[in-house]
Amino acid sequence: MTKDEKEMWRINIQNDADQVCRLYSAEAAHGVFQRYDATCFDDLCPSYYEEVFGDLELMINDN
Repeated sequence: MTKDEKEMWRINIQNDADQVCRLYSAEAAHGVFQRYDATCFDDLCPSYYEEVFGDLELMINDN
């Protein structure tokens, strides 16, 4: 994964996590990361970027 790709994932995931925080709560957003043994983007395994992004998007779109 290139540096630019990782930065794109970071921006998208963090934007979605912020939106989940606004719609639901910080705990809801944190719960998504916890399912993948992470507390935030920085300690999230890159192989889970797509899954975390998808989970966050589902939460946003369900609202």
